Amino acid sequence: MTDRAQLTSELEAAGKRVAAAISGLSEEQASAVAIGDWSAKDHLNHMCHWHEFRAMEIMRISRGGQAAFPPFSDQQLEVVNRTFVELRRGLPLAQAVEDLQFARAMVIEAVANCPEEALEESRYGECGIEAGIVHDNEHAETIEAWRKGEGI
Repeated sequence: MTDRAQLTSELEAAGKRVAAAISGLSEEQASAVAIGDWSAKDHLNHMCHWHEFRAMEIMRISRGGQAAFPPFSDQQLEVVNRTFVELRRGLPLAQAVEDLQFARAMVIEAVANCPEEALEESRYGECGIEAGIVHDNEHAETIEAWRKGEGI
């Protein structure tokens, strides 16, 4: 079983890393599709929707339910990611940042208030708590590498 304080600390650290990765980007820079098919802002919106799902999963499992998001196939994952990124693409950068911070805060609050057994990663499918930490760090690393490559 994972320690609640450790999860919280790692979620907060991942959030700080993401914030540092996008710090100083203008709306134009953050919105430019320059990281594969996505912009830096798309990455923020992508992390946000997964944290929203994750917060709901923690609350669902805390109530004794089963994970509603079992592991996805590659095709399912592509459809979900593409759909939610496209739906949020028009949001301003400031809102994307605030929405992500709020969604991560919902996860941290859910972790703080869930029963001990709801901290077990094996109870989750696609939206595990520890997986969310890894996910944020991966996207921060992607944005950092893009900025380094572009010199911004």
